[in-house]
Amino acid sequence: MRPITKKLVATAALAGLGLGVAPAAVATASASTPPPSQVYVTHGLPLDNAGTKVDVYAGAAGAGTAGAGLLIDDFLFGQTVGPVALPAANYSVYLAAPTADDDGVLSDAEVIYNQDLAVPSGQNLSVVASFNASAAPQLAVFSNNVSKTNWFTGRVSVRHAAAAPAVKVDVGIFPWARYFPGLVKTVGPAVNGQQADLNLLSARYDVKVKLASNNAFVAGVDKFAVPSRTLTNVYAVGNPANGTFQFITSSIKL
Repeated sequence: MRPITKKLVATAALAGLGLGVAPAAVATASASTPPPSQVYVTHGLPLDNAGTKVDVYAGAAGAGTAGAGLLIDDFLFGQTVGPVALPAANYSVYLAAPTADDDGVLSDAEVIYNQDLAVPSGQNLSVVASFNASAAPQLAVFSNNVSKTNWFTGRVSVRHAAAAPAVKVDVGIFPWARYFPGLVKTVGPAVNGQQADLNLLSARYDVKVKLASNNAFVAGVDKFAVPSRTLTNVYAVGNPANGTFQFITSSIKL
């Protein structure tokens, strides 16, 4: 993962994501320059026809594929790279079929999906390639709360990025919640694009996802570990209609 991350950082800092930001300009920015946002990128799009490996390109919004530079090469489903320091701006982001010759040049024929994203200043964000509620590809943006937790406590952010209706999430400490239902905490309902953050004791938890409309069980994770002083992002991704619904995770030390 580290070589990919280094390449992503170098591309963003030196190429300016196609915005014409020279290295000297970055190095000599004045104190009044708005701080960049720290951005993580997660691949949570289980593509059916194009495969789960993609290349990621980005450039100035409106510049088209000719103005986009390669950010992540051979990005695999479930991977997260970052953080990348991005100046506040509007970007066009492209998910593309991996190029056979790795020439780093994006053509229109290689684009699987593209979307413009407005990156604000001074935020900590996750951009997730996933499905919207109608099973169309999207780039969903979630906010990372990176404030420190207490000792022996971690933070879990449950994020709805699946082709599914509103859901509720039950979280109960293992094994006590199995015998004492009153110890189970329910969050939601949440629709696609929403998140719920919980500060929890560092332990193992049973997590169950249910449809908000009728409490029907959708999926779950038994004995899910919550590390201390860590933000663990849990993404519900995929599409229950074709059997690709699942969870992927990423973590950020606090």
